[in-house]
Amino acid sequence: MSKKLSYLLLAGIVLLFVVIGTLYAIETPPWQAPDEPAHYNYIAQIAGRGCCPIIAMGDWDSVYLDQIKGEQFPENVDLSPIEYEDHQPPLYYLLLTPVYLATDGSLIALRLASVLLGIGGPLAAYFVIARLLPEHRIPALAAATFVAFIPQRVAIMASVNNDSLAETVLGIILVVAITYLGNPGSIDPDGHAVPLPEASRPHAAALGGLLGVAFLTKLTIYLPAAMIVGLAILLRRRTERHSARQLAQDSIWVAGMALLIGGGWWIRNIVVYGWPDFLGQAAHNGVVIGQLRTSEMIATVGLGRYLTAYLTTTYHSFWGQFGWMGVPMPDRIYLLIGIFLSITLLGLVITFGLFRRRLELTPWQRAGKWVLASVILATLANYIGYNLTFVQFQGRYLYTMLIPLAGLVALSWWGLSSGLGQLISPQESAARKRWEHLLAWMPLVALAWMPFLTLWALFKYIIPNLG
Repeated sequence: MSKKLSYLLLAGIVLLFVVIGTLYAIETPPWQAPDEPAHYNYIAQIAGRGCCPIIAMGDWDSVYLDQIKGEQFPENVDLSPIEYEDHQPPLYYLLLTPVYLATDGSLIALRLASVLLGIGGPLAAYFVIARLLPEHRIPALAAATFVAFIPQRVAIMASVNNDSLAETVLGIILVVAITYLGNPGSIDPDGHAVPLPEASRPHAAALGGLLGVAFLTKLTIYLPAAMIVGLAILLRRRTERHSARQLAQDSIWVAGMALLIGGGWWIRNIVVYGWPDFLGQAAHNGVVIGQLRTSEMIATVGLGRYLTAYLTTTYHSFWGQFGWMGVPMPDRIYLLIGIFLSITLLGLVITFGLFRRRLELTPWQRAGKWVLASVILATLANYIGYNLTFVQFQGRYLYTMLIPLAGLVALSWWGLSSGLGQLISPQESAARKRWEHLLAWMPLVALAWMPFLTLWALFKYIIPNLG
């Protein structure tokens, strides 16, 4: 596939995401998305009093919140007491404050701004896979499709929520880190694989600057962003045998830029909340009295039922459990998705078992692979760690690892298409080439159901149950 055609198809994927996201933003009833009133009130406080709000006792009232959720947020409900997101880093809210002021606080306008921020996820997924595997652009398009059309993700991107900016920032960091490592490589006139020229790669300062931006965006991306940047620096030294001096220089650039951009927020938190609460997390935990704790749930229902609820709800809400986790899809939908995932797992076995030689990786590609793996590990560590304290079985907290997951899904269906091609391709060479050309589209075609499910979920489950 030509680069031009792949860009046209990518534009189509992004445009379809924006269209569906716009429908979600308009048709989802007000406040029927997790924590939306609290995120909205953060923006309102900046618009009215300047940056930045301070989380304090009274910002979380679980009884009142449960009451208005149960009443499905009646018209003219008083949402002003709901301010428990005030500890969050401010970048998303600062970016949306002009939209708030220009539209007199329009909820739909703020949602649409979040949809636009949400295009960063699928775009980053495409460029990460396309730079790691420049000869396989259809899998890169498949990765973008997977990220774009998870129904729950679209619902979150179309709400007032800083997840949209967080995903975009983390995706940009991944693209820059993959490029910093030397991807995409090329073949020189002698037939040898060579990495991207030094002059075409970003400086370590760019990684540090983006890490600082992550520190201003959302706490959930701190660990994966730091692991991406730190591992990229270490792996480049290993693959290119940089000196200890070069490693130290790059590390100083990263740390210096990250602290220059993000450190001011930490100093502010220390001044406001006291040492050592530079993240404001201890202040938050002290405010959310009444939020269900893990120890309480285990003591009430037992460890077995806790783990069952943990895994089941995480799986359901990763794909779609809408509103404030109150509107799941029917069991048959999750079953069909599970069958798709089982076939995908089989495809991974085929890819890494039978066709591993067709994916011979260069040192800089292998380095990129380990960077992607670190994102999965960091995300799981965050999710497990969070649920050691609070009961938060929300699959959306796993979206920080969507890009590596999307890459695995795309590679899986590439392996399945390759295996199918070997089994049923005609022997005649011209016919074989035509057949292989058709099968090459399989990774993208295999995900064509996802936009339809996303639309179906909006009109079949969200609107009827939350309207």
